[in-house]
Amino acid sequence: MTDKWLGTPPFVILPRLRLLLADLEQVATTGSYPTPSDTVSIRNCMIVSRPVPCLMGVMSGHPSIKDGPGVTSELFFLDRERKLARTLSRWYRFDDGLH
Repeated sequence: MTDKWLGTPPFVILPRLRLLLADLEQVATTGSYPTPSDTVSIRNCMIVSRPVPCLMGVMSGHPSIKDGPGVTSELFFLDRERKLARTLSRWYRFDDGLH
């Protein structure tokens, strides 16, 4: 994971994230959902988990989780030189490096 965008070029990931944000804002603000013709049908559907990149370590200063061991949400951006990472939820810094 040396790429800042975790293997996906910015010109690919940024438009996808913008579309996701626009869709979620539309549902939240207008209550408008997509029509059946705008969706993909999925049969025998179930919720499952899959591994995604994230950070794990001892956190300090998180606004809603007490200081101590923890795991972040999905990692979208990592800059080892600046020692910064952006997850779905917030920015993190790893002052003592990334192990």
